[in-house]
Amino acid sequence: MDPYLHYLNHGRAEGRIGAALGPDRSSKPKELEPNRETVLIVSHEATRTGAPILSLNIARELRKKYNVVSLMLRGGALVDDFKPVANLVSCPQGDAGPQDFIIGEVIERMLASCNFRYAIVNSIESRFVLPCLARHFLPTITLIHEFASNTRPRSAVSEASLWSSNAVFSADIVRDDAVRECPDLATQPPVVLPQGRCAVPVRYDTPAAASQEQARIARSFRPDGWPENTVVVVGAGTVHFRKGVDLFIDCAAHVMRSGRGGPCRFVWIGGGYDPDRDRGYSVYLADQVRRAGLEGSFCFLDEVTDIEAAYAQADLLLLSSRLDPLPNVAIDAMAQGLPVLCFDKTSGIADTLKNHGLEAECVVPYLDSGAMAQRLLEFIESTERRRSVGTRLKQIASDLFDLSSYVEKLDALASKAVQRSRQEKQDFQRVTTTKIFRPDFAANDSLEDKSPEGPARAFVRGWAASFHRRKPFPGFHPGIYQERRGLALPGRDPFVDYLEQGEPPGPWLSQVIAPADSENPPAPKSRIALHLHIYYSDLMSDIPDRLNANAVRPDLFISVPSSSASRQVERLLAGYRGNVADLQVVPNRGRDIGPLLTTFGKKLSDSYDIVGHLHTKKSTDIQDSGSGKIWRLFLLENLLGGQHRMADIILRRMEADPALGLVFPDDPFVVDWTANREVAQTLADRLGLGRLPYTHFNFPVGTMFWVKVAALRPWVDLGLGWNDYPPEPVPYDGSMLHAIERLLPWVAEHEGLRIAVTNVPGMTR
Repeated sequence: MDPYLHYLNHGRAEGRIGAALGPDRSSKPKELEPNRETVLIVSHEATRTGAPILSLNIARELRKKYNVVSLMLRGGALVDDFKPVANLVSCPQGDAGPQDFIIGEVIERMLASCNFRYAIVNSIESRFVLPCLARHFLPTITLIHEFASNTRPRSAVSEASLWSSNAVFSADIVRDDAVRECPDLATQPPVVLPQGRCAVPVRYDTPAAASQEQARIARSFRPDGWPENTVVVVGAGTVHFRKGVDLFIDCAAHVMRSGRGGPCRFVWIGGGYDPDRDRGYSVYLADQVRRAGLEGSFCFLDEVTDIEAAYAQADLLLLSSRLDPLPNVAIDAMAQGLPVLCFDKTSGIADTLKNHGLEAECVVPYLDSGAMAQRLLEFIESTERRRSVGTRLKQIASDLFDLSSYVEKLDALASKAVQRSRQEKQDFQRVTTTKIFRPDFAANDSLEDKSPEGPARAFVRGWAASFHRRKPFPGFHPGIYQERRGLALPGRDPFVDYLEQGEPPGPWLSQVIAPADSENPPAPKSRIALHLHIYYSDLMSDIPDRLNANAVRPDLFISVPSSSASRQVERLLAGYRGNVADLQVVPNRGRDIGPLLTTFGKKLSDSYDIVGHLHTKKSTDIQDSGSGKIWRLFLLENLLGGQHRMADIILRRMEADPALGLVFPDDPFVVDWTANREVAQTLADRLGLGRLPYTHFNFPVGTMFWVKVAALRPWVDLGLGWNDYPPEPVPYDGSMLHAIERLLPWVAEHEGLRIAVTNVPGMTR
């Protein structure tokens, strides 16, 4: 079929675009000045909203020093405002945005024609350009305004942070939310820069339009018959649940019911209120206004071209948002000397007001409408209070939200990233030339780049970003190398430094037990037991088959959460060719560690030489169920086998080597203490380990392993009871159980034993 005809009949209706992004042909592009370097500014769209307005203002500031190329992934009303600012404007024709696969082609074409110094990528919604820019080692500063907890997919903030030279958050509350969702961000403290105050383009269709809008604002604020001293409280933003319009109305109802304060009007300014069509939110807001009896003192005012004209006629701004990083409407109001009131823990504005001594005047407890109404009444009843607080806020806005200073700081961050990117490119080239780099082990399948160089690119980027860090080959830990040996060249990738220094031996190298060592070892003669904690009985069906494929037949000690699970497990184990020594129903406490130590610990340590520990891992904390399955298979293949007789290989090696005390899979991810160091140190003191000096170390991530009883007995001797373990729900991180997982190798080494790791080629996660 003719492609153009297909586009007309089908593609356009499906939201496709008819051509790749290109320069906007409605204006002649300015020539790039040869004596200036060029920067790229990427915005997810060109609407008259916060992030695109910020992009426009950044472009205007950077144009004083650089050539500016502006790439917008979707069109909008601001396209015409970018044209006089940028040397080149690129955006889709019409309203449709490009599909992700087109963006890479667009970037490739741009990079071929422009020698960019760096790129500023504004908002998480623009993140699709980052991997492509990173492949070309173009330094990128990504401005993150969104809350990670409310961003989907959940991986969006972590992926943007990985592929950016610097992730810059607009407020502490935004950064802290990102760290909670992505703990790896804490390894390199993210940058927080409050955005500068932006000039919002004001364009009227006719000369009379400005005065008409002024009159429309005046009629909404103080209709005919209302006195001049009517106090007007405004809210602003697109009508959306996140903006808390319903909370704004609730506060208005509290104020009006109080009977205090004199004449008062509440006005919400912003588009999106359409109760005739929007049955998701607007219809309920209309009903709320009616039932609260606010028809005479409340109104919705559609968005205005010049918000400052509205602020000039208002008395107070109520920022009712449930979540709003650092809204321009509040910054603009402060700059106008308008008092701003908000809820705590909802925005960077709340933190700003608290940090400048205005909590008592302007910040109320989280979403407490009653308390907000009382605070509003204090302002409504006092002209002097409004004047005094407004004056202070105007000075704060002047000091804190200076656009030129903000852009200078972004430029300085980007300039530092230029040198780091040069080093990163050299590191990548070195990694691609060494034969000991194992792409099958280091590759992160969750990332998009599937090219032959993809694993090396992602590996080097992870260490440059201190995020999603992985190991280059089994048995080598780059973090241990960097921490204990140091780098000959600051900023160099630790694996590259290891290569350049001649691959020196040290604690960064661990013994690796792999299938090639022996495919058919004889069964070990030691007394061997295996503890299985079967919380999810639906995940144990393949464990008997994996065990039977080995020559070793460990005695099984099994813990289950209920009698019904016990019966199901008995049926599943009917085909096991070894001995089921004990099966116990245990409390749902201590996850898999509690049953190992508290139920079976003494029997295992007194009667056996080597003990295995496995559990039916589902990883409910991981949102992607596929990732949890891959992790479980990775652990079972490495510790029991499937393709290979790994249990036989591991146990024969442990039997032959008296000093080998703990064996576990070499996890390709680099994981350290995270939030567990403090609780781990408390346990370490009880175990006589002393101070825990290092950040980087190897441990059985996922808490599955084979261990000599000499390294298990110190744990049993602690005498932990069920009440010593944290109750459910156990947090994602920072619990006693996570600390025990990390301390297992420390205890083994304290007992004079070594650790080894396993690796089954082709198995990773």
